[in-house]
Amino acid sequence: MTDGILIGIDAGTSVIKSVAFTAAGEQVAIAAIPNTYETFADGGVEQDMARTWRDTAQTLKQLSQKIPNLASRLIAISVTGQGDGMWLIDEDGEPVAPAWLWLDARAASIAAEFTRHADYPAHYKRTGTGVNACQMSIHLAWMARHRPEVLARATTAFHCKDWLYFKLTGARAEDPSEANFTFGQYATRSYAPHVLDALGASDAKRLLPPIVEGTEV
Repeated sequence: MTDGILIGIDAGTSVIKSVAFTAAGEQVAIAAIPNTYETFADGGVEQDMARTWRDTAQTLKQLSQKIPNLASRLIAISVTGQGDGMWLIDEDGEPVAPAWLWLDARAASIAAEFTRHADYPAHYKRTGTGVNACQMSIHLAWMARHRPEVLARATTAFHCKDWLYFKLTGARAEDPSEANFTFGQYATRSYAPHVLDALGASDAKRLLPPIVEGTEV
């Protein structure tokens, strides 16, 4: 297809944008919508998952208005987004609560507590990273302690980009980069079950979607 189009979606913390390129990498058009989230006095930072999808879909619609016959010319869509955080959905694919953003600080005390845990050195060796209040593993540990009823309703824990990928394809999946960063063993590019065990959130392991390489179709 000589006039094929590639689209990159980036659902960032400040702006959600979609950019269209030719197969040669030349930018053709861009559409963007400011992102919206809510902050709370206790350090919480939450985002409406349904609105995030609507805004993303709107940027794609705007591209279709700028590029003739976009649907028939589309080669592929790549999705990325703000890192860390926690985006929970239920069996029907609906959000069970607003998403927690990477900016959310409610679990900071749990992160600090874990750095003093006997398992922390092994965690660092396996994952290659420390712990921080922004990470999904720490968010899940907070939920297990304070809002177990929310986790009970959830069947999958996503990051932002995974939520959008699910809405586009219906597939529940995670890529190695974010899976390894907070739960994984970087040497094997797989989950490390001990992480949630050490955090007292063993039941949350059932929420982790399959890890899929970004190059897989």
